[in-house]
Amino acid sequence: GLAGKQSKTANRDFARQVSEWTFMEIGVLKVGKVEHHLSSISHGTVGNDSVAQLGYLNPQIYRVKNDVTFNIELSEYTSTHFSPFTVPPLDSLQLEFTMLSPFHRLNLKPISTTHNSTIFSATFTLPDQHGIFAFRVNYKRPFLTNIDVKKEVTVRHFAHDEWPRSWMISGGWVWIAGVWVTVIGWMAFVGIWLWSEPAYEKGKGKKMQ
Repeated sequence: GLAGKQSKTANRDFARQVSEWTFMEIGVLKVGKVEHHLSSISHGTVGNDSVAQLGYLNPQIYRVKNDVTFNIELSEYTSTHFSPFTVPPLDSLQLEFTMLSPFHRLNLKPISTTHNSTIFSATFTLPDQHGIFAFRVNYKRPFLTNIDVKKEVTVRHFAHDEWPRSWMISGGWVWIAGVWVTVIGWMAFVGIWLWSEPAYEKGKGKKMQ
């Protein structure tokens, strides 16, 4: 300082933040585990406890109208270490389930934190459309490194033994009834025709036309 006095510049904090950002000591986002799995949703409970995992992690194929959960782990580097990433209040981290264009665009919610990361999650029902889809998280904001994560999966249609039986569909009862009426009517006609005795003219022994 001057004359033994310490002086403090007004832009010291600004210069420090600019240098840290320039040398990537702040604002660096890191992607940890990325997981997706088949889910079972319990409508009687609330929150994360309402979702249960079915099957194994990161399958390559799903079926249309399956309930699916997607999780992504994010950290932010702050000066000396990674810490849990927090989305700003007026911002949102979104998941897209997309083919050529997004079929779903959902906000990812934080469900748990570790000492250096936050796990974000979303649960949704797959669209009634088969094909090659992708889970995508595309997060690009000023002063933060970009995140663009893409995981492709196949969505298949219903197998022949996964459709509900026809008698379980109320709209098919009319057609089922029509089939049985036709069968019973045909059997009744055949029975009457087989067991009906032909009429003969008296004294001639010939069938009457």
